[in-house]
Amino acid sequence: MTDRGMEFLKQVRDHLYYLKLRPGGIRLQAKGADLSGLRLKGFTLKSAVLTQVDFSDGELEDVSFDMADLFGANFSRAVLTGSRFVRADLRGANFLKASLRRTDFEEADLRPGQILTFSSGKQEVRQRTNLQDASLDGVTFKNADLSHADLTNSVMKGADFGGANLFAANLAGADLREANFTGAKLKRAILNGATLNKTILRNADLRDAVLRNVDLAEADVAGANLNGAIYMKGTGNLPPDVRRMLDAHIQWINSAGQRGTRADFTGMDLRGVDLTATDLSGAVFRDTLLSEASLSNAVLSLADFGGAKLCGTKLDQAVLTGANLMGADLSGAQAGDADFGMMELRRPDGTPTGRWWPANLTGAQLTGADLRGARLAGAKLNGAMLDNANLASADLRGCDESSFDLGRAYLSGTRRGALAGPSEPEKTALLAV
Repeated sequence: MTDRGMEFLKQVRDHLYYLKLRPGGIRLQAKGADLSGLRLKGFTLKSAVLTQVDFSDGELEDVSFDMADLFGANFSRAVLTGSRFVRADLRGANFLKASLRRTDFEEADLRPGQILTFSSGKQEVRQRTNLQDASLDGVTFKNADLSHADLTNSVMKGADFGGANLFAANLAGADLREANFTGAKLKRAILNGATLNKTILRNADLRDAVLRNVDLAEADVAGANLNGAIYMKGTGNLPPDVRRMLDAHIQWINSAGQRGTRADFTGMDLRGVDLTATDLSGAVFRDTLLSEASLSNAVLSLADFGGAKLCGTKLDQAVLTGANLMGADLSGAQAGDADFGMMELRRPDGTPTGRWWPANLTGAQLTGADLRGARLAGAKLNGAMLDNANLASADLRGCDESSFDLGRAYLSGTRRGALAGPSEPEKTALLAV
């Protein structure tokens, strides 16, 4: 063991005396210490002050951190099997890719932490608690506060979130099979692509939660409040081949293209299908028949609808940023509040490229389409047919109006003119460029 490790063990011994009220006991305080790679098993660090300590890559099994101050601590890639964090202060802590099987976080505080930095003047940074890609099978989060926490792509089979606060938490792509969320607060939480087989959501608050590509058919949602929630509703009636393609596309999205397969519906007859609240970003719908289908609240960024038939299709509140709709027929489509704006392309690691990709509606047929409140800023509309289209309160800024005719469109409150820059674009890291 290193001298650093030996010194810390002495402090742990003195801390144990402190907890037992024995002479010579001193409360453990190791603020900002570098303890990366430390190996401990069966020790108690209850009530210790370990603010911003680096425990990364450590092996800390069956360790008690109950009621400890671990504000901003770093546990990335650490093995914490069987450890306890009951009522611990873990605001802004980092558990990226940590192994936390059977760990107890009951009543722990995992809210964002306000971190002060001084690299370029005093600055306060709001840092989310990070549990991305963590192994959390059988973990207890009963009555814990995980508001705004990032749990994307974590494995939480059989975890207990009973009564926990997950307000605006991000659980996209998480494996939540057989997890218990009874009475949990999930208002405005993001669960896109999460697996909810045999998940218990009884009496959970899911108001305004976003569950795109999530099938609730096998979850227990008795008494759950789903008011304003966005989730798939008609997938049980999808043709088997379409369902298989959707499932493969979900894997493709959740793994950033490493697994699964991009959906390609080219030339298929999908008239009347219900794809509400699905995420089919980057999917191919060339020459596909989608008339009278429902794509409400769907995310279709960078999807290819070239030559597709979308007559009377429900596209209200759908996101079609950067999509290709060249020559598509959207006659009578219901696209109120849909987003056909520009999209910033990102690299696979999520960093921006500085390149913006507009939605392409060149030659699209939009006769009689309902586009009230739709965002078309910067879109290509060359030769688009907009006769009797309802563009009330729509955003047409940055569009070249000399390339299409608005003479027969309804334009009450329509925003027009120059566009200084992309306005609140939808961003994604789905596609490498």
